[in-house]
Amino acid sequence: MEKIRVMILEDDPVWMKSITDYIEKESDIIVVNQASTKEEALQSSFIYDVALLDLTLSEDDNNLSGLDVASQLYDRGLKKIIMLTSWDETDIILESFDSGAINYVTKSSYRDIPDIIREAYYDKVSLHSDVSNLVVHELKKERKLKILTPTEREVYDLQERGLSKPQIAQHLFKSVETVKKQLKLIKRKIK
Repeated sequence: MEKIRVMILEDDPVWMKSITDYIEKESDIIVVNQASTKEEALQSSFIYDVALLDLTLSEDDNNLSGLDVASQLYDRGLKKIIMLTSWDETDIILESFDSGAINYVTKSSYRDIPDIIREAYYDKVSLHSDVSNLVVHELKKERKLKILTPTEREVYDLQERGLSKPQIAQHLFKSVETVKKQLKLIKRKIK
């Protein structure tokens, strides 16, 4: 039986050993490469089917180098990328999918990793429960936002970025009263 070959990018040696040991208990999965840095992951000459990438590496200033690795591996043709992390922030999860990940699992759910690897390998991906509710919520929200006019969408996006009503007004060269009216209308539309 041919084994599913996995590359793991994880900079914490304790997590690397724990995850590797847990995965290799499975008769159909083998870890062929362990990388602890972005460079090791990207320069690897090993051939693997699935990449399991830690999102945050302590070596990196922006602390999200797993996203960069995912994006570069995806651009090279690897389409079976799973993000592994302790982060559960919406923006980061969505950015992981934008970078090429097909699934996202938190380290607290490490027991699910073998099944997630198999699903990725056999192109039968179902979103892990760590992110499925969030993704469904974001899809529903995006669907609702399609009914906004381009101007309303711009006001909405600025508010989502954390700008106050006066800042939005200044940015868009509108009065604060106009922005308030638009935000009320937006709120009614997307309820």
